Amino acid sequence: HAAAARAIQTSAPFGTEHEPIGRADLVHLAKAFLYQNDPKRAAEIFAGVVTATPNASQPDDLALEGVRGLDLIEGQTSDAGRKVPTLSPEEHLRRGWVYQFNRDFRNARDHYTAVVNEHAADPGAPNAVFQIGRGYAQENNFTDAIVWFERLLEQYPEHPLAKDALLQAASAYGRNGKFRVSLGRYERFIDQYPSDERLDRAYFNPIDTLRDENSEGEALRRAAAARERFSGRVGEAQALFVEARIYIAREEWEKALETLDLLLPLPDLGGTRVPGGTDRTEVSFLRAYVIEKLQRFGDAADAYLAIPDGRDAFYGWRATERLRAMRTAEASRAAIENKIAALQPDLSSGDEETRRIALQKRIRLAEPAETDKLLDELRAVYSQLPDHRSVPKPVGDAEIEKAIATLPRTSRHSQLAASLYKLRLYDEAAFEFDAAAGTNQTLRSAAAALYARGDKVFRTLEAMEPLWRSVPADHQVELIPSDAAAAMYPAPYREDLLQHSAAHKVDPRFLLAIMRQESRFRPDVKSNAAARGLMQFISTTSRRIAAEQNIPNFSQDDLYDPSTAILFGSVYVGELYKMFPNQHAAVAASYNGGEDNMRRWLGRAKAGDADAYVAEIAYAQTKDYVRKVLANYRVYMALYDEQLMPRNAPAAPAAE
Repeated sequence: HAAAARAIQTSAPFGTEHEPIGRADLVHLAKAFLYQNDPKRAAEIFAGVVTATPNASQPDDLALEGVRGLDLIEGQTSDAGRKVPTLSPEEHLRRGWVYQFNRDFRNARDHYTAVVNEHAADPGAPNAVFQIGRGYAQENNFTDAIVWFERLLEQYPEHPLAKDALLQAASAYGRNGKFRVSLGRYERFIDQYPSDERLDRAYFNPIDTLRDENSEGEALRRAAAARERFSGRVGEAQALFVEARIYIAREEWEKALETLDLLLPLPDLGGTRVPGGTDRTEVSFLRAYVIEKLQRFGDAADAYLAIPDGRDAFYGWRATERLRAMRTAEASRAAIENKIAALQPDLSSGDEETRRIALQKRIRLAEPAETDKLLDELRAVYSQLPDHRSVPKPVGDAEIEKAIATLPRTSRHSQLAASLYKLRLYDEAAFEFDAAAGTNQTLRSAAAALYARGDKVFRTLEAMEPLWRSVPADHQVELIPSDAAAAMYPAPYREDLLQHSAAHKVDPRFLLAIMRQESRFRPDVKSNAAARGLMQFISTTSRRIAAEQNIPNFSQDDLYDPSTAILFGSVYVGELYKMFPNQHAAVAASYNGGEDNMRRWLGRAKAGDADAYVAEIAYAQTKDYVRKVLANYRVYMALYDEQLMPRNAPAAPAAE
């Protein structure tokens, strides 16, 4: 430890022109002093690491290491057998927040409880009470959460946080099955804070509470009242949307269609900005779904075909799947055949753009046996259309060789790039290309191509995504060339994915779809919610899985290791599939928003059909997440087989 301390200090000595020691090395230095039995110097360094946190509202891993080190050094054993240091209320609150943000709720509660018990008159005490309740709620311990929210309302009724506590208490009562108490708290909020910017939550959350209680008639009455209260604003769309969902769940198709027709023309549907919001694509899909249920198959086919399909189009994909199901169903087959016949003139058109549109519609209506021939026709049409003809993809070996020839020979980075490339050490060569490239686009493209050959595909994705903005959104997924697919929909860490996914009976392509959305394949990323690594695990879930998998000395930093992240992702996704068999959308929603919430949304939908229940996902972020993950999954299934081999890779040359 003494040698480690000397090495760190020698690399960037204090009081010199050298750059100061980075915070990560300072954490190592503090630990080195601590292990040498010099707690005073260690504490000074840990405190400096915490103080230097770049964003105090989002304390990072190093801040967490800092407060843990300080608590270890300064802590005293409490009656509960926990070590709680004696600090100022401000310092307790600061350390409590570092723990709370990083989801270490037990240690956070120690600091917040110290404020409540020892500094009850301090201005920060109401925040400590609120954060204890909030931590319990985040752990889904709503019984204890209610105690603390009610305590804040009783002891600090005039504090600004009382509004938050009232809403949180109302939600917690609902989650605890105390539906009528929950409704009472929401009504109290409306009475006390009629001008609050979150008034809509006090109107719309009770509707969900009533639906969880199976009181749908009362829920509809409250939705009508909310529609009137928020007329002309986004709340009107929220109210109509929940009415439509209730009618769909009750299979009252005519009323559902009438409500969706009122909703569709409204100027602001909320989108992902508000809980319970929607957008025109979702409303159009649900409208087509309802028309299909009314057995107006011709109109339903037209409505589905009007929703564009493409690589990022979740509802376009779902519309295509429903069209294909209608093709095979006896009751609706004739309607689909009529649509196919109506496309014939455009399929024979001399205008390539007209033919493209008709062919893409025809493919959506096709039997599996017809698809390959139609795709070949569409490929020929694409070759005549500039927008579809050229799909951005990483450069090949010939272009990389040319790039090497342009490298400045005096640069050490250039020499290393050329040597490493010849040794086929592509990841390492890519870094050197980057270092040598500057603004040279040829060299930057070469670096992006080399990153694609290793597991640092996030760098390739960063380079390629801007180029793909020029590719039409409805470009046929099956016609994305394999080298372009490897850049935009890569399949890194293949061995780990195949090993762990097989052990837990998960499609590795589904794991890739999650990984692409969660981290864009960056193994070292940490989110604003303290989720870590490729699969973005939070500490509560990762600690549980580590214990179940008998992983000794597990640290949250282990999640930055790709193999560990993939193992944990496979385990957790496998568990979710046991809860929601064959329900890809429900698994994705649970991964992001929690399985308890997914059960509630499924209960409201009263159906296992994803085309009905995805609309019930109340969290705007989670619904958007599900749509993106499922769109990714659809592309991965089209481009790769279950062994993660490209489906449309060029054939290998015949042996001589």
